[in-house]
Amino acid sequence: MECDKKQERRKALEALTKQGILDAALSLLMRDGVQGLTMERVAAEAGVAKGTLYVYFKNKEKILDATVEASFEPLIGALSDLLDGDDPPDRKLTEFSLCHLRFFDEHRDVIRVLFYDRERTHSEKNHYTDERYRNSVRQVAGVLDEGVKRGLFVPLDSKKIAAMFIEANMGMVMERIHNGISGDVEQDARQVTNLFLNGLKRRI
Repeated sequence: MECDKKQERRKALEALTKQGILDAALSLLMRDGVQGLTMERVAAEAGVAKGTLYVYFKNKEKILDATVEASFEPLIGALSDLLDGDDPPDRKLTEFSLCHLRFFDEHRDVIRVLFYDRERTHSEKNHYTDERYRNSVRQVAGVLDEGVKRGLFVPLDSKKIAAMFIEANMGMVMERIHNGISGDVEQDARQVTNLFLNGLKRRI
């Protein structure tokens, strides 16, 4: 029993230390960008020895990967729950766009991480093969397939349309960021979903 408690305390401490490292890395990214992120600076920011970093992360790239993952976990979780929920397919697509834009409007501190992630995935690996992206495509495609079965949408290639829909939402986010637009996410979310839904709904 005592051994189990010690293991629990150790795991809790490790999780806390790892989260502190990720928080420190995100703070540095927001202040100084990717170029300002080094193992030494992350260690100093997190208040741990440099050697401690290597217990959790092999190098700077691994820290960046983990920081990106942690930054987007709330959004990915919310979108996944939404797409797996009980709302009608057309409602799910509308809420997907709204949730997507609202997240970036409320969490603009992750934008520079986002820019880094997209730039890196385009230069070092194809972001279309990223598992997070592929999971989103599969889930949205499932919603589209359900809409076709219910007679809400015309027959379509669900995976291709799902990819287009996700990219359209990302494009709207980037447009808002580049132009310094904040607030009024409902209107922009409607623009995205109306464009797709008006083309998807059957004409009676």
